[in-house]
Amino acid sequence: MIQSLPWHERQWQRIESMRQSERMPHALMLRGARGLGKGDFALRLSCVLLCEGDAKPCGGCRGCRLMACGNHPDFLAVSPAEDKLSISIEQIRALIEHVWLTTQYGGYKVVVLNPAELMTRQAANTLLKTLEEPPGAAVFILAAHQSGLLPATIRSRCQMLDFSLPPASRALPWLSSRLPSQSPAETLLRLADGAPFGALEIAEAGGAEARSDLFRDLVALAAEGADPLAVADGWRGKEVPEVGRWLTTLTMDLIRLKSDQNSPALTHEDLRQAMQPVARRLDLIRLFALLDACLELRWLCERQTSFNPQLLLEDVAIRFAAAGSACS
Repeated sequence: MIQSLPWHERQWQRIESMRQSERMPHALMLRGARGLGKGDFALRLSCVLLCEGDAKPCGGCRGCRLMACGNHPDFLAVSPAEDKLSISIEQIRALIEHVWLTTQYGGYKVVVLNPAELMTRQAANTLLKTLEEPPGAAVFILAAHQSGLLPATIRSRCQMLDFSLPPASRALPWLSSRLPSQSPAETLLRLADGAPFGALEIAEAGGAEARSDLFRDLVALAAEGADPLAVADGWRGKEVPEVGRWLTTLTMDLIRLKSDQNSPALTHEDLRQAMQPVARRLDLIRLFALLDACLELRWLCERQTSFNPQLLLEDVAIRFAAAGSACS
């Protein structure tokens, strides 16, 4: 049984109010940053809606047992197929066929789309008619990290449930309980911009260590005259979205420190002392140009556009070396 997360209290209070007043919407959009547990919320809400017991979810009824083993006939979860980047029109057609079938147990038909913004335009247009005129038993739960990428026609037919970053006082105990005892939970949460599941993902993937390796590469470019093409070639085997993330946040911190050596708002606070001398030798104007290149890399990765990542990584490395040489 999926447990409720400690920073989801407000959202569950709203759901309970909907249920008590019998005003559960036919389409609900869970929107907020990646890493806040919206997928877990969607699955637990599905269990609540399909539970046949008094306490919802009770964990022991037929509906809860079927959900626990992933075999409830009135539940469907839709995400991009394996090795695919988007939710296809064929998947949405199958979804529509599913929701129009008679419910097996006389309750709700629940469909979860996660992340919903990965529907192709054709898939979203195909879903629209069913969202406008859904069968009475259907409830659509759309989880979206970037809801603005969805067509306005889809968004307008959903009731919004917003998820914001939790205070550290709620996120850190949960995160610490899932990390090895020596893991720096506070640092990981900061690196994930306050998103608890993002921090857990960074820890499990060794992201903090990869970030430190990348910072050493940037020091080599700025202070030691390293060959930018050789450095970029060393990034070839890494995950490009992760490299883009660290390059962006490290560059933003260097800009902050270049402007104010005592800047209180660093993402990489644990690297402050190491970053301060690097920031002093970098050219501020070139740093902003470097940030533009990093943001472009992240934008292309997030939208999964066809591009040559190695060329962009080489461009970033060359720009970083130039930012250091300009002040030498």
